[in-house]
Amino acid sequence: MSNVRILIVDDKPLVRNGLRLFLELHQGMTVCGEASDGLEAIKKAFELKPDVILLDLSMPTLDGLKAAQLIHQGSPRAEILIVTSHHSLEAARLAAEAGASGYVTKSLVTTDLLPAIEEAVNRHAA
Repeated sequence: MSNVRILIVDDKPLVRNGLRLFLELHQGMTVCGEASDGLEAIKKAFELKPDVILLDLSMPTLDGLKAAQLIHQGSPRAEILIVTSHHSLEAARLAAEAGASGYVTKSLVTTDLLPAIEEAVNRHAA
């Protein structure tokens, strides 16, 4: 996998820092930016044009579902992965309808996030 540019979006600085540290341990991954709410996520997604956007569902100002929908409408090739504490088939279904290409619960980040990013990048390259 070549250099993958990732935007991390979560309202909790501790989560953003943890995801950044986890991703930077893996060769070929670069965190190109961070955002703390849905409006900032949209702005940074369009400015930075990351390969993958890691997006939380529960955030102030604009939630992750609405942000995913607006990012997907404005940039349909953007690969959006929902990374959330919500472990729900309904939330996953709504995320997919909003344009997200994957869904990872925070409790499984260490095992499921890298394969989800790889799958998203492969889908993006196709």
